[in-house]
This record gives sequence, C-alpha cells and structure tokens, in this order.
Amino acid sequence: MPHSPLVAPRKLRNERRFFVTPRLPPPLFSLFLCNIPHIVQPYHRSGGAFIPLSFLFAMKILITGAAGFVGCRATRFLGLSHQVIPLNSKQLDVTDEEMIHTLFMDHAPKAVIHMAALSDTAYCEAHPDDCEAVNYIGTLNVARAAAAVGAKLIYASSDQVYNGCTETGLLGEDVPLAPKGVYAALKYRTECEVQELLPTAVGLRLSWMYDVPNSPLRQNHGLLLRLLEAARSSVPFAASVNECRGITNVWQVVRRIEAAIALPGGIYNFGSPNRCSTHDTVLEAARFMVAAGHLEAGNASPVNAVEAPQRNLAMNLHRIEQFGLTFPDTISGLKAALLHGA
Repeated sequence: MPHSPLVAPRKLRNERRFFVTPRLPPPLFSLFLCNIPHIVQPYHRSGGAFIPLSFLFAMKILITGAAGFVGCRATRFLGLSHQVIPLNSKQLDVTDEEMIHTLFMDHAPKAVIHMAALSDTAYCEAHPDDCEAVNYIGTLNVARAAAAVGAKLIYASSDQVYNGCTETGLLGEDVPLAPKGVYAALKYRTECEVQELLPTAVGLRLSWMYDVPNSPLRQNHGLLLRLLEAARSSVPFAASVNECRGITNVWQVVRRIEAAIALPGGIYNFGSPNRCSTHDTVLEAARFMVAAGHLEAGNASPVNAVEAPQRNLAMNLHRIEQFGLTFPDTISGLKAALLHGA
C-alpha cells in the first residue's frame, strides 16, 4: 500500500505498533530547524526522549559490524527510516586506518554506529593482542574518521568495565573503576581516549544481551540459547549466586539507538537494570521458557547454583533517564520477550 510522503510508518518484527516519523518538505524542514530546537518524540510506551528535530529526518548512518549480533538488527531497524550504510568485517577492517578514512570520506555519514568488536571475553583474555587491535585501536581509528567527516559517533562499550568494582547496588557511570581482565581494561581505556579525542561521541555501556531462541537473525551465545543447550545436553547451566548483572533483550537496545544519536557526548549505561543474582535471574528465565514452550517441564533443574567470587555489574539508568530513555528491568524484559513477544 502506498504511503503519504509526509509520514513513514515503521513496524518491528513481533511488534504490534507503528512509529511514525514526519517527513516534511525541505523548505518547512529549514523553517522548523530555525525556530524549534527540540521536540519530544515517543520511542517506547515507557517513556520518550528529547531529540533535536534534525534527527527525526532521514540521515545517512554508517554501521560497522553490520553482520554481528547487534549490528544486523540495528541495520534492519534503522534502515526503515534512514539511509543506512552497513559494513561488515570483510568490507571494513577497523585496524586499517587508511581504509576507514577513505570509506568515511566516500560515504560522508551524518552518524556512525560502531558495533565492530570482539565480544568474547574468554577469547580476549587468551588473545590480548587481537583484543587491543580491534576493540581499542580499531575504535580509535573509527573515532578519528568520524571526527574528520563531522559525524556523530555512537560506539559500544560494556558493563564489564564494572568488573572489579567493590560497590554494591546499581552502579552509576561515575563510580571509581579498576577493571579486571583484558577485555574490561581495554574497554575502559578506549572510553577514556575516545572521549578525549571526540567529546561529542556517545559511549554505550551494554550488558549481556539475548534474542528469542527462534529468531531468524544471527544469534550470540546468550542466556536463552545457553539454557536450551543445557537442557539438551542434560548439563545444568552454572549460575553464580554471588554475581549481579543486567541481561537485556537486544531489541530493547536497538530501538533506542536512534535516540542515542541525539544524546550529549559522554558515557551512558545502556541496558536493563537488575537487582537479582544471576542464579535467580536464570531460574526465572528458565521458568518463562517452559511457559513459552521453548523448554519442556521436567524434574531436573536446568540451572545449577555455584559459589563464585562476588561480582557486581548491575547498572543504574539515572543518566539516560534524564533524557527520557529507560529500559525494563531484566526479569520484566525476559518475561515480555518470551511470553509476549515484545
């Protein structure tokens, strides 16, 4: 069905609601830009975000890591209303600074969403040079290229920077950090140097993420797939009773990336908060998976409690909530994804 040129309806897979982005003719666009600096655009039923008017119009957005877990979904979602340039690892080597500058100059994006990274913490511990080359040097290369073309940079950091933090409760962005491990230390070092190089950049501290098990898109080794593997192999999922961390539906992140483009430069916790232990969280996830038909109800629990060292990666969202953005808590997000397809 043809649509009016003034609106562009967007509908997500498994979503029952449309988001409508106004498409005004250029003269009106210029007039509004001059006279209305900000408006409120609802992005999610739980809140809206203050977004500059210019960000509501189709932009040219370059996405690195576009074949990855987050990148492929961001490409699909943002492609519904923007001109997206998706680049995978074969098309863009983030360790090649000259290649990055050439591609950025050729495409001249208005925004860059940098999702190309090594995310397997065990691999990074075993291969620290690879981790440094991709996650640290690669991100700095992308930041320099974004600065050269005047593009707004959004890049992925991690809740792992809180690994080693001794504080309890939900952690804010300004708590003292002394990250443990190669992956965490390089993520934090990258944040510091990117923000110094490009103060307008937005670093998103992402949590562990998942999608529903039957998603046709690329999966990661997330919580729900690990529970399925545990059930099939009859080897229970080992979950710590001494760890607390948020676990986020990847679509909750993807839906908010567009709004993140308009955030002031800085570091933001960007994922579901959680006050439950990882063990209790995984037990709830297993219960929801049984109710949704992904797991069969049985006598043996698919989860095994383990006594690991204390670790707190749970994030508070006070900073992004100032801009009208929020996330459902981890348990509510799991329930909505598995039982309601949201």
